Amino acid sequence: MRIFISFQYFLPAYKAGGPIQSIKNLAAFLSKKGKEVYIYCSDRDLDNSKLDVMLDSWTTFSDNIFVYYCSENNRGRKSLALLLANVKPDIIFINGLYSLQYTIYPLLYGGCKKILSVRGMLHPGALSQKRLKKRVYLNCIKMFRLHKLCSYHATTDEEVGYIINEFGANVAIQMIPNLPNELEYTLPPVKTIGDVGIVSIALISPMKNTLRVIQALKACKSKIRYSIYGPVKDRGYWEECLTEISDLPNNIHIEYKGEVRPEDVAGVLSKYHFFILPSKSENFGHAIYEAMSAGRPVITSHNTPWNGLNDQNAGYNIDPDNLSELSSVLDDIASSSDAEYKSSCESARRYVESKYNLSEVKTAYKSMFQLN
Repeated sequence: MRIFISFQYFLPAYKAGGPIQSIKNLAAFLSKKGKEVYIYCSDRDLDNSKLDVMLDSWTTFSDNIFVYYCSENNRGRKSLALLLANVKPDIIFINGLYSLQYTIYPLLYGGCKKILSVRGMLHPGALSQKRLKKRVYLNCIKMFRLHKLCSYHATTDEEVGYIINEFGANVAIQMIPNLPNELEYTLPPVKTIGDVGIVSIALISPMKNTLRVIQALKACKSKIRYSIYGPVKDRGYWEECLTEISDLPNNIHIEYKGEVRPEDVAGVLSKYHFFILPSKSENFGHAIYEAMSAGRPVITSHNTPWNGLNDQNAGYNIDPDNLSELSSVLDDIASSSDAEYKSSCESARRYVESKYNLSEVKTAYKSMFQLN
């Protein structure tokens, strides 16, 4: 069996975050089942920087996994159709919605099964960004009945509802969570009362609510160190963040640490007490999963699959629009003792293990891809 995966970004690109990790992990899983996996992507990262890769030919990524890094001059429906005719895939797995090259053209190819993974792009929080442009695009998909050319992959029950709301109740949908990177539990750093280190690893954009964290820190009385990792996706938004950072009290120290490669995430997490990412929406939240699997309690919004953190002593779910609530939580974690903090670390690891059954997820993917 041959499986063709289409997404604009793939390793060594990493700035697009979670979807790249999902595709890498899924491809590895499929290849171990003896299937040939062909990944079709661009030769650029999210910031349009060029990748140091061989262009416009199939290169071996690992056993049974091949990647085609498409140059700007080789894009188009005819070029992709020729590529697909040569590969002769049994299944085309399309990731994301808003791309002519990597979504629409693969949808138009006939002769095999197609699965479209919407990757959180129909969440109300995601649709609120560039709303008019996305609405026109989605209406065109439905007008030309392109949404009827595939089945759908959702990663949460909520996302199943978003797909039905957009494309109707008659479309076929399978709900299977992402295949994440599970990090080893790392020894938590010593925690002193009145002092805490927090970290975020994410794209810097309005979706991730970095600015809200900075604004909430203004009202905090404790000594808090906040390190921000990730590529700047929205330069104007980052300038707003920098303006707020320049006006912080002396007890708050914020430092931008730049981008971090996936293989370095575990080392970064080991240096901090809490992970914070109060996103407007996450269809999975790879960084959140990784943080808890490494034993770091998480502060996030209610708009992710990782809810009930407060009750499980695994972190906090907050409303990012309520700055006073977020400030209170930040002061609260700073006031915790070392024993209280380490108990929360162990709870975070237990929480993520109970929330996510990897064996069941792999069985579901075997069914979706018709594996023996």
